[in-house]
Amino acid sequence: MNQKTEFQKSMATYALLIAVTGLFLTSIVVAAMVTDQNIFSMLPKFSWDMVNTWDKIFNQ
Repeated sequence: MNQKTEFQKSMATYALLIAVTGLFLTSIVVAAMVTDQNIFSMLPKFSWDMVNTWDKIFNQ
């Protein structure tokens, strides 16, 4: 009997999830390249004003 242990089953599941996620993200990048779009220009620019300060958190 060649039964897989629970550890082997979980590692196979994690590997599959990582592969599917990588394929999904790669398809987004390829679609952006084909349509001549820049993905990073669509993301908002980071500003420290976007981060909550402790004063704002405690005074709400």
